[in-house]
Amino acid sequence: MLAQTTVLLVGLIIVVGTAVLVGPTMFYHGLIEAGHADAATGLVHLDEVFRSVSLTALTIGGLPALFIAGLLSFYIYRTIGRSLASFSTAAGQVADGNYDVEVTSAKLGPEFDSLAASFNDMAARLAAVDTTRRQLLADLAHEMRTPLASLKGHLEGIEDGVVEWDERTAGILDAQIARMERLARDIRQLTAAEEATARLQLTLQDPDVLASQSVAAIESTAAAKNISVRTMSAGPLETPVLLDRERMGQVLGNLLENAIGHTPPGGTITVHTENAPEAVTITVTDTGEGISPKHLQHIFERFYRAHTGREARRAGSGLGLAISKSLVEAQGGTLEASSDGFGRGASFYIRLPRTTRKE
Repeated sequence: MLAQTTVLLVGLIIVVGTAVLVGPTMFYHGLIEAGHADAATGLVHLDEVFRSVSLTALTIGGLPALFIAGLLSFYIYRTIGRSLASFSTAAGQVADGNYDVEVTSAKLGPEFDSLAASFNDMAARLAAVDTTRRQLLADLAHEMRTPLASLKGHLEGIEDGVVEWDERTAGILDAQIARMERLARDIRQLTAAEEATARLQLTLQDPDVLASQSVAAIESTAAAKNISVRTMSAGPLETPVLLDRERMGQVLGNLLENAIGHTPPGGTITVHTENAPEAVTITVTDTGEGISPKHLQHIFERFYRAHTGREARRAGSGLGLAISKSLVEAQGGTLEASSDGFGRGASFYIRLPRTTRKE
């Protein structure tokens, strides 16, 4: 504001000085050079009048312009100052760990609007990360409490002679240790999945072959539960898809294990590959328990289970779907789920675009 006001004042002084001091002399010499020396001599006494008129005109036009420019400069200064102050205050709150802040747009143009939107999005993402971190720690403590309590209780019982060391007790202890090992393994896999973007080994792979190999790996488990697993393919023959073979196999393995765990004996699991020019969609569909609408929107959250108690223990650590979603998104795809309701089966859709990923 001070710089702009200084420029206006200097400009006005130069204009006034030129019009009042230099203008009459230039006018006089101009007449002489044009051959009107007699007229120039007769106009010498009009210098004061010329100066007076010029100064009056400049005063009438210049001072209001300077006043208006000053007001506009002050308005812009105040508007930008308030906006920057709100950004500074919000940034300080975020630095203090308060992510529930929002910067309103100062209406200063698309650049400031974009800045405000980016800041609010950053704060929202930080809040989501912080909430997820807190929830992860709380869920992890809750998940570890049960097997640790079981181990502690049985070990104290053995020491006190209340519990006998037999095959049943050994089986219980082994099961609880296996549960904790599985939890630790799933957490490592989840961390690796969320950081997988930098370590992906992308190669061109045939999705039909990948689906068939994943089904072959779990056929014996499915057969033991009297569950039939089949593969299907539709659409025109297209080029292979750029993906990480090992991680996508892990995703299909997680989805198939999840389907087996929720499909009763006599059920069917279908892996359907839909080839389209723009993308490949691999769908894992089962005829099992299904998912109610209130649980469907949460199934990809960490440690989330649609069931509690004994069914929850049977379902696993609750990290498999979260791991699968992170792995698919790291490869540029999407993972979604649908179900017509409890008891009507569920479907999981992996969509992989046929775009070349830049290294």
